[in-house]
Amino acid sequence: APAPPGVLEHLRCTRPWVKFCSLTGFIISGFLVLIAVLALSGILGKFPPQSIILFVAFHLILATLFILPSLNLSRYEKSITRLLITRNTDDLEHAIAHQRSFWKQMGIMILLLLLIYLITIVLFSLTLLTSR
Repeated sequence: APAPPGVLEHLRCTRPWVKFCSLTGFIISGFLVLIAVLALSGILGKFPPQSIILFVAFHLILATLFILPSLNLSRYEKSITRLLITRNTDDLEHAIAHQRSFWKQMGIMILLLLLIYLITIVLFSLTLLTSR
């Protein structure tokens, strides 16, 4: 069965933005890895090993946090492209499934960020209360 023309038009207009966001995420991730590598070569021997490991790990974790949603967005963009060619409802279903995966992943990342904020606030508050 053919996909509804209105839905196809909305996804056609969405596709460039999805591609832009995906590519931007990959580029940012690449820069984060590059920063970690360049900084590593510049700080080796100048700082304690624990500090160096934390710095590099932080940047690699951030890079991963940009790569994961970018991969989902890339899959979504490719499924929109396929849908626009075939106009088939099965391909529409695949596109929506990739979009759902992206938003599920974003929701999990937001929950993790809120948890980190909560832990930070609690630890900061405990530090303030015990320092008096």
